[in-house]
Amino acid sequence: MNTRPAPPPRTVTVPVEGELDHESCEGLVREVTLHLAARPPVEVIRVDCAGMTLCDSMGLSALLQIRRDVDAAGRRLRFDRRPAHLDRLLHLTGTAGYLLADGPD
Repeated sequence: MNTRPAPPPRTVTVPVEGELDHESCEGLVREVTLHLAARPPVEVIRVDCAGMTLCDSMGLSALLQIRRDVDAAGRRLRFDRRPAHLDRLLHLTGTAGYLLADGPD
């Protein structure tokens, strides 16, 4: 019997550039939502935070919404290359454990 290794999960990376605030967070949520609806389905969504210069309360709310949407779709979410200011915000607000947790495998 000839078995092939499983293909790697279909992954998409969504970059965050500049401030994640009341003016920009809707666009990030919308982009992730489009990827969740894609066919064939995306299994892992990676949010690349390297270019994020600020995350305010609306930006944090958007990240929490993305986590809920990705979890509800049964997909995995990763926040890559997080700047120190984002990690501080997540720890100060008590959201790090929830946002950075591994999703379903």
